[in-house]
Amino acid sequence: MFNKMRLKSALVEYKKRFIQTQWLDEKYKWEAVKCFQVNWDVNADDFAAMLTKALSQTGNLLASVNNFPAKMIIKFAEIAQEEVRAMFIELFDEGKDVYERIDSFKQKSNSLLERYGNGAAQHYQYENAICTYLWLRYPDKYYIYKLTEIKAVSNELESDYTFKKGAYADNIRNFFAFYNEICDELKQDEELKNMLASQITGTCYPDPELKTLTIDVGFFISRYLNKDESAPTSDEWWPTDYTPALSVDDWEVLLNDADIFTDSSLEIMKRILDYGGKATCTQLAIKYGESKNFYNSGSSALARRIVNKTNCPIMSRDNDESKWWPVLYVGKAAKKDEEGSYVWKLRDELAEALGRVDLSKVNLYANLEPNFWKISHGNDCISDVEAAAFEKRQVIVVHKDTVAKGKSKVSQGEDFMATMKKGDFFYLCRGNSIRLLGRIDSDEVNENPEKQDGWYERSYTVITESRDTSAYSGNKKWWTPNENSTCIVVPKSETQLFEDYILKPYFDITKEELLKNDASGLRYWFLNANPKIWSMSSMPIGEVQDYTLYNDNGNKRRIFQNFLDAKAGDMVIGYESTPVKQIVAILRVSAEQDGQKIYFEKVEGLSSPIDFSTLKECSELEKMEYFSMTQGSLFKLTRGEYDFIIDMIREENPAPSGKGNTEYTKTDFLREVYMTEAKYDRLAAVLKKKKNIILQGAPGVGKTFAAKRLAYSVMGEKDDDRIEFVQFHQNYSYEDFMMGYKPVENGFELKYGIFYRFCQKAANHPDKDYFFIIDEINRGNMSKIFGELLMLIEADYRDKKATLAYNGLSFSVPKRLHIIGMMNTADRSLAMIDYALRRRFSFFDMEPGFDSEGFINYQNSFANETFNTLIERIKELNKEIDQDKSLGKGFCIGHSYFCNADDCTEEWMKDVVDFDILPMLSEYWFDENSKLQRWENILHGVFQ
Repeated sequence: MFNKMRLKSALVEYKKRFIQTQWLDEKYKWEAVKCFQVNWDVNADDFAAMLTKALSQTGNLLASVNNFPAKMIIKFAEIAQEEVRAMFIELFDEGKDVYERIDSFKQKSNSLLERYGNGAAQHYQYENAICTYLWLRYPDKYYIYKLTEIKAVSNELESDYTFKKGAYADNIRNFFAFYNEICDELKQDEELKNMLASQITGTCYPDPELKTLTIDVGFFISRYLNKDESAPTSDEWWPTDYTPALSVDDWEVLLNDADIFTDSSLEIMKRILDYGGKATCTQLAIKYGESKNFYNSGSSALARRIVNKTNCPIMSRDNDESKWWPVLYVGKAAKKDEEGSYVWKLRDELAEALGRVDLSKVNLYANLEPNFWKISHGNDCISDVEAAAFEKRQVIVVHKDTVAKGKSKVSQGEDFMATMKKGDFFYLCRGNSIRLLGRIDSDEVNENPEKQDGWYERSYTVITESRDTSAYSGNKKWWTPNENSTCIVVPKSETQLFEDYILKPYFDITKEELLKNDASGLRYWFLNANPKIWSMSSMPIGEVQDYTLYNDNGNKRRIFQNFLDAKAGDMVIGYESTPVKQIVAILRVSAEQDGQKIYFEKVEGLSSPIDFSTLKECSELEKMEYFSMTQGSLFKLTRGEYDFIIDMIREENPAPSGKGNTEYTKTDFLREVYMTEAKYDRLAAVLKKKKNIILQGAPGVGKTFAAKRLAYSVMGEKDDDRIEFVQFHQNYSYEDFMMGYKPVENGFELKYGIFYRFCQKAANHPDKDYFFIIDEINRGNMSKIFGELLMLIEADYRDKKATLAYNGLSFSVPKRLHIIGMMNTADRSLAMIDYALRRRFSFFDMEPGFDSEGFINYQNSFANETFNTLIERIKELNKEIDQDKSLGKGFCIGHSYFCNADDCTEEWMKDVVDFDILPMLSEYWFDENSKLQRWENILHGVFQ
């Protein structure tokens, strides 16, 4: 039961806003259901692709900050398709109890994470996500479950239903009952139903049972009903009616109080000031390092200390997250082109006070060196079952309000939430027992799903387990197991003691050994080179290039200190200036400067380079050193800027998946492609020697099918990442194939084509074979498409460089890149390939494979006399076609017309004859009706 009058009042507000704002913002829910309903196919051959498409419009319902259920379940489906398919079949089985199904889906997700998580901390398949799947599948029955939202609705409507953290089964059952009651009330509101009907379009699920409408009403009640009208709008700084009432002098006193403005607090202040006095947490993280949470949680903790010290007024809001930061800042929503969600601006009085204090000794950029921590899963607040579950999922768990120890100015909870960072090391203890040594592998801090209620977790990678789990009885420090502490950093001055007390005795490792393979101390650089002097794009992978510290006149290069600071192992973004103006490579400093030169090794070339204009448009890179002083060669990047650029690179240049590929041998080829072993051996040998081959033959002989499997067999595995497929046509050009100027908004830009990009990709892995497959190769104007490549694709000229006409830069075709073309010999409308190109390719005739061992085995598997007779007639037909002077063997009927049948029925055989074979014969013998009629009778006679 609930207060129906309160619901009616809520609906008055909901209907006021429905047309103008609510529907515009929330229509996607109805569209998400429609998308799922249209695309869901539990029997799809490619279940992961189907699932991706079905969930493609769910948006923030299945993806939000620190929560990625859709992404994870799709990833699992790609790896373990049948397991995930079975999970959804069971989840959608309405014959079983709903919570048992939800719980089973969650438990099986734990198993998938353990086996296929690849270091991920969570699978994100909890009640919220699983109920969303149920709603998408059965939108006339289920709702989206979100505990915080449901509790808010329950409180607002004064319901009798109770919802407790951890009581998952009861919460789910009460939730469905509660929302069913709300839905029943909505069904009686004709005005609301008419409003919904007036907005539903063809892209939306019609929602006949109003379940999705019920979800949206609940969302509205929890988020917007009685919302504080003083809340910020997108265009004004907020709050306008609150001030902490602290003068410039007050702020100056606080800034000089080390108990209030700790080192990390001063770092936050200095970085915001340096950024211009206003920034999002994300922008600060990208520019200066540390995690977003360092700035977010650190600011809230600082504000709490200020309030406790001064007793200044605070915002009277229910949301704990938004009542603290206004002490320090005013804020507003970030614009769409700004990285992050919310912009903070220093209060005027605080900004002025910062100008009075000396911040010269405060670090502007984050210290990249890892810290060492003690983490304790204490017996008094974490049960044995919970501790075991945390270790299994590889997460450390601390309550955000864990108090400070001793004279520390920062609480342990604040340290865990804000100070600890990706790359830090820790040892985990349980009571006095040391369990393991780990390394934090993400800056994300997530609410712990098992305990919730202020408990948060960080994911880690296990380095090694403890050699001795008996109770620690050694010397006592704040950070040793026999001290009652939870999350304590080891002071820099005591790291040697940490090695002596913990690392050596329990893990048999020294600090140096632990740090020697650690990349967290690396620096990052942006290298700008003139491609006409040094082309990074044409430089082979693994090659080392030296770069002088002095120009031709003997003068130091600009920003000379950067050349001195760069150390071996540092990562470098390789950028080529005019005329290229693109990021083209990732490099590494292979050896630091020797007084005259510094040395760079190419790690990866980009098959899809990143344009300068794309970089310039990113507001999160606007403070990059390169943009503030474009004259120079080597520029500093922060870790955040480097990571951001790498993310951009990976969007267009995915890193190798790392997944194991299925082995593929000659035996597999012969089983699938109906060709004799002798012909295959010759075909593979010619391809390896010549590098370029054209498979020619009549329609239906399996040219396209064979081409891909030929590539697999030469590779020895099924790796589609190393195969590119394109089809030529009459309008295909060099600009499409290699490069050319294409229209953009403000004119024209040089864009690279598919073959250029594939060559760059192949050049990244010179020890592997790559295959470029061209269908209908003789349909294009070959000389115009290939241009200067006519020479470079020859086997003898592979890896030899030539200058390209468009950009004047050198280019080569990798030695282990193979080109496989396909050509239909029965198409009389196509011109022959000219001699210049013909001599660069070997031509291999693909013939009908009716007499191959593979096809005979396939034929025998049907044990069908009618099929056997039909094949004999086709073989006789091919003899006549071969002897026909106007046709020849290039027009014979291929075997593929008769392949891939699940069941050899007479209906299927008749369809092949009537809709594939006879129409082709009518083209062959368009002026010989008697011959056409005779063969029509012969083929139809098979079925008499």
